[in-house]
Amino acid sequence: MAGVGSLPERSEVSVRSFSPWIDRGSLILFAAGAVIAAPEIAYFLEQWLGGTAMIATACGLVILVPILATSLGKLVVRMQL
Repeated sequence: MAGVGSLPERSEVSVRSFSPWIDRGSLILFAAGAVIAAPEIAYFLEQWLGGTAMIATACGLVILVPILATSLGKLVVRMQL
């Protein structure tokens, strides 16, 4: 892959290092928070969803936690903390 340059409409290739540990750490942090918050969220949703509140909470958190963890990881890398 010799002679590979930057993509069109992009500046120079970034020198920042992207560590997967930032993403892993934020994923663990959000997953732990989701486990702690799940019963409270399910209790809140129970008035509308009834017995399926915990299932809906689990499905929502399975979708939401990786999205939030990735967003936090990107934010930390942009800030270079």
